[in-house]
Amino acid sequence: MITVSDVKQYLYCPKIIYFDHVLHVSKPADQKLETGKEKHQEMVGKEKRRKGALFYDTELDSAEKLFKVELESSRLGLKGVLDYLIRTERELIPVDYKFGYSNDGQAHLNHKYQLAAYALLVEDSFQTTVRRAYVHYSRDRVNVRIDMTDEIRRRTSKTIGEIARIVEEEIEPGGTRNSGRCIDCEYRRYCSGVAV
Repeated sequence: MITVSDVKQYLYCPKIIYFDHVLHVSKPADQKLETGKEKHQEMVGKEKRRKGALFYDTELDSAEKLFKVELESSRLGLKGVLDYLIRTERELIPVDYKFGYSNDGQAHLNHKYQLAAYALLVEDSFQTTVRRAYVHYSRDRVNVRIDMTDEIRRRTSKTIGEIARIVEEEIEPGGTRNSGRCIDCEYRRYCSGVAV
């Protein structure tokens, strides 16, 4: 079973899936990851204390707030732990926290589809239809709404299938086209075509 984080990583660079799930390469300690986890916990603590939901929408004032929601679907072959789920009488709204900046007020592509994967898990687990979801970027305090369209569902399902195929068939995919991503990559020393 793959994870929702794998969706994010695949869209960042497909080779990460190969190194993680096929070669099982051990990753060195990542200080950025540890700092991110600490900031993540801090954001969850603040949200637990707040009245209403993160968005200060009066419609969401009486919403139930669920944190660290464990989700798994054998049908999707996917699992993950959602940061935050807003439950109203009419809908469930997934929220993913990111310690960083938005992409000029928009979601980064890999974050958008990571959130869409969470939405698919919520739909499968709660037998509902998710209409909207949000990525919260803490650095610029931006909440980016993602409308769950049929196109997003289709592309997310296709990405999940591509990841599963890499793992099951042990296919080494091409890497990212954005060489700037290779600079801080924890797999850089294993990756052919990258100067170490």
